Amino acid sequence: MTKLAIALFGLAAIAAAPPPAASAKPKAEVLERNDKGEATKIRVDGRDYEVCRDGKTDGCINPRDAGLDSGNVPLDHWPGRPASEGKK
Repeated sequence: MTKLAIALFGLAAIAAAPPPAASAKPKAEVLERNDKGEATKIRVDGRDYEVCRDGKTDGCINPRDAGLDSGNVPLDHWPGRPASEGKK
């Protein structure tokens, strides 16, 4: 009986616990900007990164992954059939 009470108490504590925090977006410190005012180099967690943009796609960080409000927006849905299927 005591083991059952302890088990039920443990389950109740787990159910009442707040959900784990979603991974927070990193805080990016802008180090350099281009002529348009867009960040081109940032610092995240003490490391410097080039920001991905037209012509710079390797060895860089996606602006949205860095917590910036620019760059491609990931889709929240599948847009349809793959392009490889083509129209029939």
